[in-house]
Amino acid sequence: MMKTEEKFKQAIKTYNKIAGIYAKYSEDQLMQFQLSRFESLLPGKRILDAGSGSGRDVDYFLEDGFKPIGIDLSLGQIKEAKKRFPKGEFLKQDFRKTKFKDNSFDGIWCMVGFVHLPKTEIKKSLKEFHRLLDKDGIIYISVRKGKGSKEIKQEKYNNEPRTFYFYEKIDMEKLVHEANFKVISSESNDVWIELFVQKKD
Repeated sequence: MMKTEEKFKQAIKTYNKIAGIYAKYSEDQLMQFQLSRFESLLPGKRILDAGSGSGRDVDYFLEDGFKPIGIDLSLGQIKEAKKRFPKGEFLKQDFRKTKFKDNSFDGIWCMVGFVHLPKTEIKKSLKEFHRLLDKDGIIYISVRKGKGSKEIKQEKYNNEPRTFYFYEKIDMEKLVHEANFKVISSESNDVWIELFVQKKD
């Protein structure tokens, strides 16, 4: 049976293979309401897009006058982002342990960044996010709703495998509280859970 980190590496490998296709399918899925709300809550201009994929949201933040940096572990996605949005800054980094200094950002945008991670790795990531955020910093998080984990293959992505982890709203609220964040809002529908949270001192 595949271990957690192997499943995660498999997902990264898949994103390397499907980077171009993924960019094409995701370019029109801009989360306008969530992006605008996130921007309105920020205490400053510095944003980390944790799991920036093909760079779509970094471009959005740039257009609105913010200072975003996108990080991703998929080199294929980083290359795609740089090609599509040459004005953006994109780095190959693991958001569970980054190379940035303490208090480097006012906000962290983590849209679907956690979907391939179990609770233990989300805990690590949130601890790192707390270190990276300046006073009153904001995080947006979205994860898949449900229980357990499942390997999913989609025809549009050439049936390449990715393991997804699913959560309940109460799970995510507990995780952010334990990482010393306060929940501004927490909402869910049949598919997604979305949280806006703020760093506590």
